[in-house]
Parts: sequence; C-alpha cells; structure tokens
Amino acid sequence: MSVDQTLNRREAILDRLFTLGQGINEVQTSLRNPNPVPTSPKAGILGVPRPLFALFDGDARLMQALEPHKNPRMPTTIWRMDPQIMILLEQRDNFENTLMGSVENPIGPELSRWHDLLNSVIVNDPVLVDLVTVSGTHYLSSFTTSLKIGRDVGAYGAWLLMLYVFDYPLFQAR
Repeated sequence: MSVDQTLNRREAILDRLFTLGQGINEVQTSLRNPNPVPTSPKAGILGVPRPLFALFDGDARLMQALEPHKNPRMPTTIWRMDPQIMILLEQRDNFENTLMGSVENPIGPELSRWHDLLNSVIVNDPVLVDLVTVSGTHYLSSFTTSLKIGRDVGAYGAWLLMLYVFDYPLFQAR
C-alpha cells in the first residue's frame, strides 16, 4: 500500500526516522516495531547483531480544540506523536560492564555517545524539519537507560530508550 506522504505526515516522519537509524554506520541491525522473540545464548535478544536500532511508532493525539465550522470536512489540524527509539548494545563480558573481549569499553560512556549521536542526527535533520513545517516542532522529551537500580537488564543487556515528540500538521484528503 502506497502512502501519500504529503497527507500522511505521521508515516513520513516514522519512515524518515527509520531511514536515519539504518544510515548510522555503527548500527548492525535496524527494526521497526519488533516483537520480542525467544533469546538464545549465542544470538542474544531478538537473535540479531548489535548495536540494534529499534523504532517503535508510539501514539498520536490531537493537540487543538476544533471549533464548530460550517464546512463539513475536517480542517487541517496539529497532532502530537511520540515515537520511541531504542538502542541495544553489545553485552559486556564482566560484572562491572567495562570489558568487551579483552578491551576496556565501559557501557556508560557508550550510552552517552549514542544519546548524543542520535539526538544530533534527529533534531538537525532537514527532512524532519520540513515534515513538521512552521506549525509544528520536534524534540527529545526524555530518555531512559538500563543503568539504574531496579531496572531489569536481563537478556536485553545495556539499552538506551529515547522518547521524542513530533507536532505535525495533518492534512485531510479532499
């Protein structure tokens, strides 16, 4: 099914986010809305190479009151969507999360580097800026990592979850 991206900005934004994630050199696997599958000791969660870029579409909601109007058609409106981007990193080989193989590679600085890289790519992308137009915006609203007491790392290993907000116009088909 072909999507008219001049009308469906939501799908165009999601498609662009996925394309950006796929284009990052270090990303070994890119998935959109993956379902968890059984893990294996060799392949890890989802059974794919890491670093893994996963895009989850999230939700969308209307951001403005609709005043009664005489036109029976829905006017152009502003919507807010909240896609999520998750990076799953390679498992470390020691309890302290500092070694990969025999090389010193602590997890904290790597998560920070991924945060900075992804945010720079997404907020500065001219295609995304054009898709939200002058009526909208996009920004990183929060992020979460596996590095907090009480978080379940488990088979996922170290992860970074970035929560974005996109306000975009929804143009109704005529």
